[in-house]
Amino acid sequence: MRDYEMVQKLGAGEALDVRTIGEEIAPGAFRLARYVGGYDYCDAQKEVWMMSIGKHLATGVYYAARDARYQTDPAYECVWLR
Repeated sequence: MRDYEMVQKLGAGEALDVRTIGEEIAPGAFRLARYVGGYDYCDAQKEVWMMSIGKHLATGVYYAARDARYQTDPAYECVWLR
């Protein structure tokens, strides 16, 4: 892994890999089994940081994305933004 910050944060337990707590539903977007505040979120396989996490208002399911889509989508409550 080339992203030193990602290696450090994953090793220290300060970041969570979305592939271990969810599934990729579209390129760069993940459905999460759970959301825990206070962590950074990344896709360690592709070495990219997630930029937003949203809670779907109708279902209560959490989703993470490499972009800020959940900040502006009215169907989601943005619960985390990098």
